[in-house]
Amino acid sequence: MQLTFPNGEHPNVPLQGEVAVGSRAGLRVSLPGSGLAAHHASFTSDRRGLWLRVPAGAPGVHLNARPVQRLAQLRPGDLVCLDKLRVVVRADDEPAIERRIPASAPAAMNEAQRVAAARVVLRGLSGQHFGRSYTLTEPRTLGRAPSADIRLDDPAVADRHAVVELHGDRVVLRAIGNGGESSLVNGVPVRDAVLSPGDQLVVEQHRFVLEAPGLPLRGQSGAGKPAASTHTQTLAAVNVPVARDPAPGPEPTAPVPPARDPGALWWLIAAATVLAAAMTALLVYAP
Repeated sequence: MQLTFPNGEHPNVPLQGEVAVGSRAGLRVSLPGSGLAAHHASFTSDRRGLWLRVPAGAPGVHLNARPVQRLAQLRPGDLVCLDKLRVVVRADDEPAIERRIPASAPAAMNEAQRVAAARVVLRGLSGQHFGRSYTLTEPRTLGRAPSADIRLDDPAVADRHAVVELHGDRVVLRAIGNGGESSLVNGVPVRDAVLSPGDQLVVEQHRFVLEAPGLPLRGQSGAGKPAASTHTQTLAAVNVPVARDPAPGPEPTAPVPPARDPGALWWLIAAATVLAAAMTALLVYAP
């Protein structure tokens, strides 16, 4: 990986270990009189990836137009702004971007293909579309015109700048019109290109990333599953034996209540009569 400076303030710098940027003498990228802080930011590479580190109090650090306070992870094509200094992260050996694209737009998808293609999206990284995602179930036109699918409200952008299409397992960027307007794919100017998962597409100040799980990475051919297959999988029917209901047995009979002894009932009546007579006598003849 390397740091490049589009406006020519400094030669390209390989990203090995820590690359400190600022106005102080002795830093890997020292730019006195540039308006930078003494130590404005550091770019560090480790086994987890590439990182942008911002010292406490350093002003005006933005990654893809989003402010960074302390730490952010970087990818090829990212634009870092340190105050007025623009720095682009580039790969040392960027795989060639395929520029040969299909001559015509893709055919309309059926319902199964649309369901599979819904996971392929352009997600906004900066500008007015930051955080928004656009599926590619239909070709998406980018431009300034109100009718554009992804409207870029920028006077430097053509009314119809480009269109992004899904052709099976390939995502295609197609320039519209005969003008000289180009887009940037991972920092490389292109008009037509085949996009790969993780690619960053930039039109002026508007930046998008392609999220396409399962599609081939750059340099691979058909390594992933097609995003819009022509059929869907179904589970085969499985015959599971079901136990038969047990044969009906004899109807259960209600329990027979125990027989009562009629003599016991007469004894209870007699005892109650004697008790009532005693109580009457007590109440009548008591002094």
